[in-house]
Amino acid sequence: MNSKDLLQKAEDYLANEGVDVSGKSDSETLKEYILPAMESSKDVLSAIYAFQSRGRAGFLGKIKTFVQRKIIFTVINVIEKQSMRQQKFNELTYRAVEKLIAENESLKKELEDLKNK
Repeated sequence: MNSKDLLQKAEDYLANEGVDVSGKSDSETLKEYILPAMESSKDVLSAIYAFQSRGRAGFLGKIKTFVQRKIIFTVINVIEKQSMRQQKFNELTYRAVEKLIAENESLKKELEDLKNK
């Protein structure tokens, strides 16, 4: 898949969501819609760490809480490895797109400066 296909898929998705991007450049579309979405997808692990079991009173309640916490930690350990790979990929992709946009803008400015000379 090349960059034009990827941008076209993103524009199709935004059109399905009711966002009109027809008058915007690829750079504007990336900045306004795709980068914020990528930034929010960087932290995929926060949801699994946010869950807390409720504390219970009494002997049986404490046993239930203990067992539930063991299950929670086991699930976190299983999910965590794959999620960490995905989170790292999301982070690296976000940073790469961010740097490419900055580089593209600087090259456009340089080109405009050369044209004006």
